[in-house]
Amino acid sequence: MKEDTDSAAPGGGSALQVTYGKGSSANSCTDCADPGGGQFYTQLSALGRQDLANAATLDLKYSLKLPSGFDFGKGGKLPGLYGGAIGEESGGNHGKGWSTRYMFRAKSSPNEGEVYLYTPTDSGPTGYGVDIGVGDWKLTADGHWHTVEQSVDRRTGDVTVWYDGRQVLSAKGAASGVSGIAFSGVFFSTFFGGHDTSWGPKSTERAEFAGFSLSTSVQH
Repeated sequence: MKEDTDSAAPGGGSALQVTYGKGSSANSCTDCADPGGGQFYTQLSALGRQDLANAATLDLKYSLKLPSGFDFGKGGKLPGLYGGAIGEESGGNHGKGWSTRYMFRAKSSPNEGEVYLYTPTDSGPTGYGVDIGVGDWKLTADGHWHTVEQSVDRRTGDVTVWYDGRQVLSAKGAASGVSGIAFSGVFFSTFFGGHDTSWGPKSTERAEFAGFSLSTSVQH
């Protein structure tokens, strides 16, 4: 990952550019020749924003730019919200945490969007995530900025998504079981996969991210 000072992000400022190597996948991949993607966490409590951490509802909005012809491969992750301790909100270890990252999936078309959900009470039959709303919207790869926005209501478990300001997902109660786990912040997580090289792009790809913002109300 690197700061891209040459790319004009919406509203000014710079963007974060992420590179995905040919055939890259998650860090757990044992047969991937090239690395790809990146991952880090923001922590609201460490930033002195306990008001946001304890909120009933939190809304995350950011801008995403994918180049024209972007190879979506078999699928991959994009940033979302998370709650609980770091390391307890994703595959195989989520008893005290939750997360609502996005995924792009290649089921009926290569660029289908979804929310990839982990909660203490629902992480799918394999323990590696629940697909919410697969194909309810499609990610656009045209070299222009697009906004993705999600709102999570911890009281009800409702998850709502907007793409370019248009509501594309309303998943009532999908994240039930998280009411007692405060918002921790943004789970910046993006990579192809899956856990093997078959998920990755056929050549090196790049994406840009900018304008991350959090609010207790809808932002568009």
